[in-house]
Amino acid sequence: MISLKKNDKIIVIVAVIILAIAGGVIAMYQSPKTDKILPPNIPSEKSYGRGDNILPPNIPSEKSYDVNWTERNGFLTTISEFAGKKLQYEGTVVIPQGNVKSITFNLSWTDDRMTFLKRMGLDSLTLEVTMPDGINYFSETSKSAQITGKGNISRTIVKNIIPPPKSIKANDVQDAQSLLKDKYYDDSWTDKDISISVSVQIGELRILKKMRDKGNDFELKITYQYYDGTLKEDTTKNTGGDSNLPPDDPWVEPEKPPYISMIINTGCGRYV
Repeated sequence: MISLKKNDKIIVIVAVIILAIAGGVIAMYQSPKTDKILPPNIPSEKSYGRGDNILPPNIPSEKSYDVNWTERNGFLTTISEFAGKKLQYEGTVVIPQGNVKSITFNLSWTDDRMTFLKRMGLDSLTLEVTMPDGINYFSETSKSAQITGKGNISRTIVKNIIPPPKSIKANDVQDAQSLLKDKYYDDSWTDKDISISVSVQIGELRILKKMRDKGNDFELKITYQYYDGTLKEDTTKNTGGDSNLPPDDPWVEPEKPPYISMIINTGCGRYV
């Protein structure tokens, strides 16, 4: 058994007492409370009341989506009908797309009854179109050509539409798509009746031949142009928490309670 000098015994007794006190203190030690770190300009959770309009930090922030507008073409089924001298053709069509830029109506026909070397008795057809808003309207008449008897009317109605902003904000792509359709699409001509009428005026002057001429067959082709919007997330404009914070370093030594440091600094740790 190792014998200790008197001074060494005193040092050991003091060290044991210090260790006992430090052990009790360490057992009751708690890390000091610190306020939760919040992003800049975001108030703490205590400030969120029923009357506040500020969203708590755990609610996802809005994302920015770029809108790319592309001009596309569409067409309707060709109308092949007959316009009679006693009963004109009347009908309606609808455009299924939104953000319509323009609609073109192209009416064509061939006069089936001409006299005197196909230079007389030429019929005339009139095309009338009324848009759903009742403001855009036209009526145009054209006469069949000599010899060929062919006739044509082509007219374009232009809607002065300007595509919406090039970016929108939403929580996710589904919300962005709904917002794009609901707020940024012009549907004033979409799925609404466009009234069309085609009438004929018989060109034959002789009564007998005029009675035999009942009218003309025609074809009406309708094409349209519209703007189609597609979404693309813009990651450079998104807001939210700082994703550039460095991860926890596994090599960093955990913080020691201050009492352990005091014991080590006194040199008493060598007796433990």
